[in-house]
Amino acid sequence: MKYMSVPRSVVTVTVVYTVAMFWGVLVMLGCLVRMVRKGPKAFFTWNVLEGRPRCLDSRDLGIHGYVRLKRSGIQLHYVRAGDDRKKPLMVLLHGLPEIWYSWRHQLREFKKDYQVVAVDMRGYGESEKPAGRSAYRLEYLVEDIREVIETFNTSCVLVGHDWGGAVAWYLAMEYPDMVDRLVVMSCPHPGVFMKYVSSHPRQFLKSWFQFFFQLPFLPELVFKSFDYGGLYASLRGRRMGCKTPDAITDEDYKAYKYFFSKPNPMAVTGPFNYLRANFGTIPLVDMHGTDKVTVPCLLIWGEMDGALDVGMGEMSRQLAPNMTFRVVEGASHWVQQDNPAVVNTYMREFLQPSN
Repeated sequence: MKYMSVPRSVVTVTVVYTVAMFWGVLVMLGCLVRMVRKGPKAFFTWNVLEGRPRCLDSRDLGIHGYVRLKRSGIQLHYVRAGDDRKKPLMVLLHGLPEIWYSWRHQLREFKKDYQVVAVDMRGYGESEKPAGRSAYRLEYLVEDIREVIETFNTSCVLVGHDWGGAVAWYLAMEYPDMVDRLVVMSCPHPGVFMKYVSSHPRQFLKSWFQFFFQLPFLPELVFKSFDYGGLYASLRGRRMGCKTPDAITDEDYKAYKYFFSKPNPMAVTGPFNYLRANFGTIPLVDMHGTDKVTVPCLLIWGEMDGALDVGMGEMSRQLAPNMTFRVVEGASHWVQQDNPAVVNTYMREFLQPSN
């Protein structure tokens, strides 16, 4: 598996930032409307959430630990459920804007059969947050998780959602011997993404944030405005948020806000740099087989995903011949939180030895 950055000519850069500024203007107009209704002070209000939410330390979710990566020197935080190291390993990778806690339902469900490790990806939660955009390139993220797997075992069931799903796809392509089974949620095969976006105008419009996040400072400002209104809109809002009432409770939401509201500027910029560092980075995919995902794969999608069309999942079959595709009726982009019972059932069916 190789990585490449599409060469950026003056024309390409001009187009990208013109589109980014267009979306930036639209976003700010929306903010101005809200400022008229709520007042300018509300726009510039973002409060640090004091006091660690108790749900983060619930004993039934597992024990907290850290691993210092040898290759990068970065320290990653994780939560591990299931004490028996003789059990097979399951590694869970969250997306944006999430933390390890987004896997709370899966930690509880699978700990009796697996040693389950939910990771705070670099830049998130209690993991270290390196400065600089380039520190969040996909090749570094993949190597992070490779070392996490090696810390606990030689291979694993690898589960990823959103950006965690992208890392999982890449790792399965580059190190297939380390992935016994692959489960991806709400993330197409990376080789499909640009092909689908370029041929589906609706998805191009849904992908507006890919351009908007290329701007400096403004995405962070908008995300934090109205007391982290961007975080709330993502997880609990009408368009993007979970569809099931109380899928993310007030206490659950505080768990996310607790980390994203930290005074460290990288608490928000680190996660956003995933988009900045990898915009225009694509896999060199051999459509005829050498870079396809050959390990058994389960792809799960929310029927009402506000960010990514279900059709992207169907198209991913081209690059994952051993893929099972499941759509969760009525679920949002945050499918493993929106309908955990159905997601866990699909996972259990897929992970049966007879499968």
